[in-house]
Amino acid sequence: MAQVNWVYLDDQGGRHRVGVYHGDRSGHLMIHANRRVVQIDFSVVDTKTYSFFIEDELCEVLVEKMKNGHFGYEFRVNKTIDTPRNRIRKVGNRRNNRLLAWLVVAVVAAIALIFFGLTAYGRREDSRRMSKTGIVHNLTKANLKHLAVEGRSSTAILRLEEINAKQIGVYTFKIADSSEVRGVFPVADTGTVILQNGFPLRAGDAFEILYLPSDPQVHRVELFRPTHATVSRYISAALEVEQRNNPNLSKEKCLCRVLSVAQWQNWVVLADFIFQEKSADQFEKHNRETYLRLMRNPEVMKAVEMGCWDK
Repeated sequence: MAQVNWVYLDDQGGRHRVGVYHGDRSGHLMIHANRRVVQIDFSVVDTKTYSFFIEDELCEVLVEKMKNGHFGYEFRVNKTIDTPRNRIRKVGNRRNNRLLAWLVVAVVAAIALIFFGLTAYGRREDSRRMSKTGIVHNLTKANLKHLAVEGRSSTAILRLEEINAKQIGVYTFKIADSSEVRGVFPVADTGTVILQNGFPLRAGDAFEILYLPSDPQVHRVELFRPTHATVSRYISAALEVEQRNNPNLSKEKCLCRVLSVAQWQNWVVLADFIFQEKSADQFEKHNRETYLRLMRNPEVMKAVEMGCWDK
């Protein structure tokens, strides 16, 4: 005799035991659920399906005759036929499907917002990082790659102009065919205009510019690559302030101090000389405190002493 048992868990978590007895020779069949006989049939020698209710669920036991003459048994809950329970289930499923659809839409929208937000943030951060060291125009990530491979260099000359009672920064440069390209950049309306390299802007300051030959409007003014003439102007400005604050020293010695420190580090420290009369509240990056820290550096003191002892 064949004997098969199942444990069925309903939607509320209830446990129900279902079983089948099927005689090998007689073919007599009995189905029981929760210790109660729900179906009896005689001489079952072919495939048949038996239906019965467990509470409000329509359940089925499939008795299937296999090709080798043996029988297979399957228990299942019929969730498609029209029953009161299935009608309730369909209503709930439609509601759940609608909620799921709205949830999917909300999740997709949130992911899209995060993606586009991060993309926009990344672009802003890239632009911010690039603008820290130069003046950029139409410079995207894609254009940046083209500029690195195909870019040509020229010299951009900077100055200040007043347009509609508002001060703006202006630069011009010439491209390969000698035509001139003009660009603008925002500056403070009042006071000293400080470039990203830390130096005050004076008319005629010149820097290397890299532009795309196929589209010169894609370019970047490299404010940390001044021309020799511009560096010379920075040295002159640093010397002027150094002399004013060290009247007991000769011009030659002041110049030697400026050049020795610049040679020890690089030309960027000239800004500390230029702004040594200013407080940190006035100029955060270069001021009296940064100048004093620079000049009290043991290595700087040694370089100045060795290079300027006879001046």
